Amino acid sequence: MTSMAVAVLGSFLVGSFGYIIVYFWIRPISRYRTLRKQVIQNLADYLNSFDQADEGENFHGIVDWKAALIRSHSSDLTECYHNILPHWYQALLRGRGEHPEEVSKHLMALSNTRDYYHARNRMEKIRQMFKA
Repeated sequence: MTSMAVAVLGSFLVGSFGYIIVYFWIRPISRYRTLRKQVIQNLADYLNSFDQADEGENFHGIVDWKAALIRSHSSDLTECYHNILPHWYQALLRGRGEHPEEVSKHLMALSNTRDYYHARNRMEKIRQMFKA
């Protein structure tokens, strides 16, 4: 009977530890990586929206919509970095040279840019900071 109790207790402890690891480490890191991938994908879409030949009334609507999306990503990235990611992973990111706080600032500046060349320069800075 004691071996069964030890097995049950051991299973409970391993399951609890696994839940804590998944909930507090794996899910936040996965969310950050997904958000990072979305930002990088949307950068190209935003820059391509400037390449339209005719700048009709739909042009400004598309650019404004994509700018709002970039602002949303900026706030999500800041919130994820400060409130969700574990501190050891934040230190790891700084060690790798990734700076999500700086990326967020550049994303906000990019969302207010309407000039193609300025947007492209901001986008290159963001990619360098994301090491993408």
